Amino acid sequence: MTTLFEQSVQPAGRQSVPSAGKLPSVEYGLIRAHVLASLVTLVLSVLFGILVATKFTFPEFLGGHGWLTWGRLRYNHTQGIFFGWLGNAFLAFSYYAVPRLANRPVSNRKLGWSLFCIWNFAVVLPGWVLVAAGFSQPLEWAEFPLVVDALVVLAFILMVFEFVLPFLKARLSNLYVSAWYIIGGIIFTMLAYPVGNFVPELIPGARGAAFSGLWIHDAVGLFVTPFALAIAYYVIPATTRRAIFSHFLSMVGFWLLFFIYPLNGTHHYVYSAIPMAAQKGAIVASAYLGMDVILVVTNLLLSLRGSSGTVSKDVPLRFVWFGVISYLLVSLQGSVQALMPVNRFIHFTDWVIGHSHFAMIGFASFLALGGIAHLWQRIPRTRYNERAMNWSFWLLAFGLTLMIADLTIAGLVEAQVWQSSAPWIDSVHAVASYWLVRTFSGLPILAGFVLFWISLITGSRVSAESTSVLSREALENVPVLDVDTVIAHGSSFASRFSYVHALIFGAGVGFFALSFLVLAILPGKELADEIKQVAPVTMPALTASEQRGRVVYGREGCAYCHTQQVRSLAADVRRFGAPTEAWETKYDYPQLWGTRRIGPDLSRESNVHPHDWQLTHLYNPRLVVRDSIMPPYPWLFSGSANQPSQEGLDLLAYLQFLGRARQLSGFDQQTPASVVRSATADMAMANQASARATPPTVPIAMTGGYSDSAPVLHPASNSNDLLEEVSHGATLFAANCASCHGVAGKGDGRASVSLLPRPANLTAARFSDERLSSVLWNGVTGSSMPPWRQLPTEDLRGLVAYIQSLHVPSAAPSTQEATNLHEGKSLFAVNCASCHGDRGTGDGPAAGALAPSPTNFHLKKPTEERAWEVLENGVPGTAMPPWKGQLSADQRHALVEFVRSLYGTLQENSSP
Repeated sequence: MTTLFEQSVQPAGRQSVPSAGKLPSVEYGLIRAHVLASLVTLVLSVLFGILVATKFTFPEFLGGHGWLTWGRLRYNHTQGIFFGWLGNAFLAFSYYAVPRLANRPVSNRKLGWSLFCIWNFAVVLPGWVLVAAGFSQPLEWAEFPLVVDALVVLAFILMVFEFVLPFLKARLSNLYVSAWYIIGGIIFTMLAYPVGNFVPELIPGARGAAFSGLWIHDAVGLFVTPFALAIAYYVIPATTRRAIFSHFLSMVGFWLLFFIYPLNGTHHYVYSAIPMAAQKGAIVASAYLGMDVILVVTNLLLSLRGSSGTVSKDVPLRFVWFGVISYLLVSLQGSVQALMPVNRFIHFTDWVIGHSHFAMIGFASFLALGGIAHLWQRIPRTRYNERAMNWSFWLLAFGLTLMIADLTIAGLVEAQVWQSSAPWIDSVHAVASYWLVRTFSGLPILAGFVLFWISLITGSRVSAESTSVLSREALENVPVLDVDTVIAHGSSFASRFSYVHALIFGAGVGFFALSFLVLAILPGKELADEIKQVAPVTMPALTASEQRGRVVYGREGCAYCHTQQVRSLAADVRRFGAPTEAWETKYDYPQLWGTRRIGPDLSRESNVHPHDWQLTHLYNPRLVVRDSIMPPYPWLFSGSANQPSQEGLDLLAYLQFLGRARQLSGFDQQTPASVVRSATADMAMANQASARATPPTVPIAMTGGYSDSAPVLHPASNSNDLLEEVSHGATLFAANCASCHGVAGKGDGRASVSLLPRPANLTAARFSDERLSSVLWNGVTGSSMPPWRQLPTEDLRGLVAYIQSLHVPSAAPSTQEATNLHEGKSLFAVNCASCHGDRGTGDGPAAGALAPSPTNFHLKKPTEERAWEVLENGVPGTAMPPWKGQLSADQRHALVEFVRSLYGTLQENSSP
């Protein structure tokens, strides 16, 4: 088959078909419909993205209802860009290009309108509504629920009939490279989509993650990239009126893309529980992919040689040129960040988010915009405003450059903080300004997209005659085969080359299947054998409540902020605990490993925070973590953190489940991670001592009110130095402690009403340096008081000095008659010694089983008023009961005096 655009480059003696001179039928109505749908969904998707970015700075913005929460908006942002914007844009271009490339119309107009309705009114719109309503799938680039996924597969099957069949009716040897990219994009995405969206629901945990990783990359590599490159290979020669530099190189690049790209996916899970052979294979494939991209981009840029004037004047071509350059840069960036030395540093950071935006906007969207602008000038009864189009380009280029630079720097800053021992919240503080810039960078991007839309509906109307001429000129300047190749091989080459194409296509399908075999099926089998051997026989499955909570966790997008994947890296292990092993994920349908850390990893959450802290944190995170950017979830409660709904209780149950299996296995031991070092500088395996150590966020139980492992932090003895320490401690207290303990340390912070036991009134007791040091170092098990051993020693010493300054000295214990002290001692021995010990040192026979542990009255010395209050009312949330009903007032007074008499009986190690 020979098409119009071949005539200008046909070798002598080659005949054209009789239909040459006529344009094939083009469905302009479907082109307009898909362009309109693409622009509407594009603007909405960008608005979703700006709202998501805004919530980083203002986390309670539009946070009163689940429909507008961060996670659901983020799901709709990514799926809107993928299906709504790029999907419709690529379909619009296909309706324009396929008839010209195949020299015959698409299969069926009615089929086309059915495809349009399915794509927009059965996939995009229902997908958005279902996700907003809480029905979704917590998998990257697969967030739409399964019922929508089934319709996506149906849509791709219809695309085969609509677009691929016209090409199959032509001679394969005569197909231009854009046609091959369209065919490959449709066929391979149709095959990859169900594997990446359905299989993870059937195969759990690490085994399912192998399939998810493939789809994360295939979504871009097998759908977005082929269609975007089809546009580039079409628009460049059509606009410059010159043949592409090399048809041979274009086909080599095409097949290398489909051979190599599917092998890349597992590089999203480097240092994970997936077998290292699969990880290294993906890394090698990533490097080779970079080489393929260099080849493709070189061919495209050489096709533009001598056309700098055309690029500067023709705005659609300028969009395409920018997209081609972005393709080179983002692909090389991807190859580099897959390398293990780089990956261990920047993975999970904003660097990766910048990379994703560079790919989806800088590469894919710019090429899609260039394709739409190119075809829009060549279809009848349209308007075109070149000035608005030019402003659109520059606004988009500026906004994107600002965003990529900002996110890349933010990622490096995050990575640097994560490598240190600083608390997680320090990384949030460090990039807060970058997140604000990221939000503002979205505004020129939004304005650019809106101006692009305006450029298509304003300006002078394009006449039917000019569109016919432009279309014919475009056709006449997209050569199918390189002239030199045709002349050299003669006419007989075409028939032989058709078989070569068929053979290569079959090899491509085989290589695609091979990618799933070597990166998913075989690693999955190895993981299944490992799980069978290693998993504890008594490993509990999720309860019904925990399973429901897992659904809530997924629908709210928690896996997009918190990973459940501790990588085999020393930095991860020091901060979160032992690396995640495959057996721990055997009940995860689908896996929730995540690909981003805005908040800390939650793999070991079961023994980090108690129930009341979790509920308070879900109701309003800033009640317990002042500078948290996590959104609140008030719809999971009935007005307060003390009144969770059933869904709130289910989510709590799931959070408390995370890491419990490993805890019950007895693998880990209570050893502070700060005193254990990994055997290697970068990696830490599960069988090393560092992996069995207790992370710095996990409280360590103490009997007797102190721990020998905690350093004793004495405030300065010099008055000037002490004042400086107190001032520094006051700043730290306001940032980290006041939300629970109150501004004045009286235990009346905003979070106190929903925490049991209530935060301590730090003014109602005199704390020894030893007691404060141990609490700050180890936390208080059974309460919401976390350990703070991630803070520098100077900070902890400042907190000790400040808390000491809160205590107002009270009257010394009164001297009672010996009979009264004897009575108090007897009462203490009968009622208190079993917990507090005979001498009030907090080490009674029952103390080891209680959390929080009983008070050591030699290290914590309550005021008389506080001691009386505790005896009257007990301490809710602890084992300390009220004694008002068991002891008379005189007996309680005697007991108070006896307890106070203990304060000075033992020499205190904390005495300066």
